[in-house]
Amino acid sequence: MRLKASPVEIVTNAQVTVTMGGDRLERIELSTGQTLPCQRLVAALGFTANLGPLREWGLDLHDNRHLVVDSAMRTNVPGIFAAGDIADYDGKVRLIAVGFGEVATAVNNAAVHLDPAAQLFPERSTDQPVPA
Repeated sequence: MRLKASPVEIVTNAQVTVTMGGDRLERIELSTGQTLPCQRLVAALGFTANLGPLREWGLDLHDNRHLVVDSAMRTNVPGIFAAGDIADYDGKVRLIAVGFGEVATAVNNAAVHLDPAAQLFPERSTDQPVPA
């Protein structure tokens, strides 16, 4: 309510497509074609899950709003993985940090699904020896 009463321009139904500036952010371009001055850009990631046509794919649903997944982020339909706000499992914590981790799990397991010879977990920087 206070934001709407402030002089801040509120833009909805648009995505940031380009950031402009040298060492500091100065302007952004939106998917609407609009260019705006900008000093800070805050990523507010997340959404309210809307399954739309996914409801017709034979996927197990929870609360008719979320896709049920296992610990590998697999749905009940082979080859379909889900992560983030749309995914649900016992003990799910709906935080963006959790969603980022779920994406890494889903992508790695999807890679193995597509290529069974693929390594489930790629090397991590913590597996590398420390340079002398």
